[in-house]
Amino acid sequence: MLALHKLLIFITALKVAQGSIGDRLDEFIECTEDCQAVMKCPGFDEQLSMSFIDESQSGFYHASSLSRNLLLWDCASHCDYQCQHIITKMRIQNGEPIVQFHGKWPFKRIFGMQELFSTVFSMANFMPHYRGYQLLQREIRSSSSSHRNVRSVLNKYLYVAIAGMLAWSSSTIFHFRDLEITEKLDYFFAGATVLSGFHAILIRVARLDRQNTYRHLVSGLVVLIFGMHIVRQYLDWSYTYNMRFNVFFGVLQYVLLLLLASKNYRRLALGRMPRKAHYMPRQSMIFKLCVVPVALVVSTSLFMSCELFDFFSYRWQIDAHAIWHACTVLPSWKLYDFFLDDYHYLDACDRDNED
Repeated sequence: MLALHKLLIFITALKVAQGSIGDRLDEFIECTEDCQAVMKCPGFDEQLSMSFIDESQSGFYHASSLSRNLLLWDCASHCDYQCQHIITKMRIQNGEPIVQFHGKWPFKRIFGMQELFSTVFSMANFMPHYRGYQLLQREIRSSSSSHRNVRSVLNKYLYVAIAGMLAWSSSTIFHFRDLEITEKLDYFFAGATVLSGFHAILIRVARLDRQNTYRHLVSGLVVLIFGMHIVRQYLDWSYTYNMRFNVFFGVLQYVLLLLLASKNYRRLALGRMPRKAHYMPRQSMIFKLCVVPVALVVSTSLFMSCELFDFFSYRWQIDAHAIWHACTVLPSWKLYDFFLDDYHYLDACDRDNED
């Protein structure tokens, strides 16, 4: 469930503007200059002053060949990394609060990963979407008896799973190594997930699967919107615009989920049960088709508190963002169970009407 991902990044960006002072500290700037001088970083021509730390006591070290060649830690970025931890340890010793650098907490590289827990939990989030993809593919292959239009809903859910796999793969790479290209891929595929979820649930709620012309029109419009979004960001990258884009469609996605839950409840609780759906008790169907989607929206909204009350443990190298990633695994897992339950119910309703 990535619909609120960029809203959380926007919240983080607000805090960055107020609290990401580490890279503006005089001692940090002096430290990076001294490090680049000691390490003889390419392009650094200033005279060695050692204003922050004595050369013999500097403790600066070169990045490993693996970090340089595979993970692209050049001399300047490696000095930046070292000085973040030098300054952080000094602040801890002096009883001063830990601060962010370039909008991020001072994470240590562990097993090559720049953000260990965010990387691990991003990989964990890949699994529900991969499982959903497998379940949907299996259902599509075995749904020859289903109504043709209803099967098109499965295809739209399949796009959600594909976008989710791409998004969490990009998130894993981004948290493993924060570079401009990995950051942009993380943003773009997160946006694709928001749009694909909005698109699939809109098709389902409006029953556009029964109206080929309108379905194709809406699908084409969504693809056009995403393409224009990519072009706009390519020409003039803007975090604020990106946030607004994702929040807008993310909120629409959650509104549609709530509408779908309400629509299912009215039909299940107040209407006649379709004959083809008698394989499941009414109360069980109400729970799976009405309560579960509401719980998904409420739970993912509550998990936002991990970002609202941001914190970071230098000792354990974990922050609120990583914990939020951990909290999104189960909702994503249940989302595809809901998609399939709702599809079976929709198919039963359509076949019942045909009879």
